[in-house]
Amino acid sequence: MKTCNGIGKRFVSAFIIGCAISTAAFAQDAIDREDHVLADGKLDDKDLAAVVAVAQQHLKEMTDAAVVKAGDELEEAGIFRPMAFMVMKSDRVQQMRLADEAEEAPGQVKVLMYRAGLKSIARRGEIHAAIIAYPGSVEKDGETIRAMALEHEHRLGVSGIKLIPVKLQEGEASFGEPMSQDKPFQIFYDGKENSAGSSN
Repeated sequence: MKTCNGIGKRFVSAFIIGCAISTAAFAQDAIDREDHVLADGKLDDKDLAAVVAVAQQHLKEMTDAAVVKAGDELEEAGIFRPMAFMVMKSDRVQQMRLADEAEEAPGQVKVLMYRAGLKSIARRGEIHAAIIAYPGSVEKDGETIRAMALEHEHRLGVSGIKLIPVKLQEGEASFGEPMSQDKPFQIFYDGKENSAGSSN
């Protein structure tokens, strides 16, 4: 897998189609997080279904916002810039903005700034979920495919990365089926060797 100047190479593993939210992500390392939904160590099937539904809805809304924004930029300029979205405590999706001077930074630096900014906001308990999108590519059947990389996290115990194939034909952008995999937490929680969402 190739992504924006090597970002995300550590996430190389077998892809699964669609947005994978595994129950294992909710079952590990729960008692270490006082504000985590699993802090009491108890989660029945009904609780689990509700948690998954909320997380899926938030991640879908952020992904949709990123796809629309990236599509507009692709059709206007042939490229799209790194971007980030958050789900606020009001459940409203909001795009994160960098300071004016930071807008001129290289794409790889912008991704790092988004991660740092979102981590600060998340650790203060001000958001439910976050997503960072940036240009990338993926190798499939010996062919390099243009893609949008989406790093996503949810405070309810979901952390992953999706690669969405991108095409721009005759000035019109289109997006393919996402390929998803887990990744360690970076924004809401400190990644641990056996933490939720870790592939190690």
